[in-house]
Amino acid sequence: MVKKIVIGVVIVGVIGILALFLIPWGEYESQLEKTELSNQVEEGDSWKDNPTLDGLEGTYYVDSTQKNRAEILFLTEGLKNTKGGFDGFTITLNMPDDFKNGGINVWIDTKSINSGNAMRDEHLMEEDFFHAEKYPSITYNSSKIELGDTSYVAKGELTLNGLTKALDLPFKHLGGGEKDGVPFEAFEGSVIFDRTQYGQEESSGAGNEVTISFYCELEKQ
Repeated sequence: MVKKIVIGVVIVGVIGILALFLIPWGEYESQLEKTELSNQVEEGDSWKDNPTLDGLEGTYYVDSTQKNRAEILFLTEGLKNTKGGFDGFTITLNMPDDFKNGGINVWIDTKSINSGNAMRDEHLMEEDFFHAEKYPSITYNSSKIELGDTSYVAKGELTLNGLTKALDLPFKHLGGGEKDGVPFEAFEGSVIFDRTQYGQEESSGAGNEVTISFYCELEKQ
């Protein structure tokens, strides 16, 4: 009898997880409207000879309260792809004379996760995934920037679920522009990592690899 009850509980749990990831109960849609760049960076082999980060000395910043300035998105591939974003975050770029000593600092409010479905968001904030009650923030911090093959690469550390591990973040400088009379510099990038390496549980409905991508228009402070 006990065995049957246990099996029943397991089956219900599995069905619940599959429902969260397989049933199309809402899907996240980006609301970002990128600003047209007045000084766009041209891609090509010559960018390494004349890095566009030279001359950007200063501190640049954006946060999620500045609408249509930035977004941080995630994608997990599984039986059904789960995508979403974070509604609360800050992004800071500190650029010294030598950009290679530049720093990137990202702070994310874990509870601001938004997958387009409130029930799924609640599940993602539970212990098996982001464990938001115990780990209310996700951070990325770097203090070194290198020239990669096709982009800049920030050398830093990601702290997720209370674990900190080295993570390289490739990103591109798209150029500059102006919005509401305020100049900005635009950047974008993405990185893939294994979420189970940060203590998250494997799930039959969600893949282990997570892609984090971002776009931001950073104002000079």
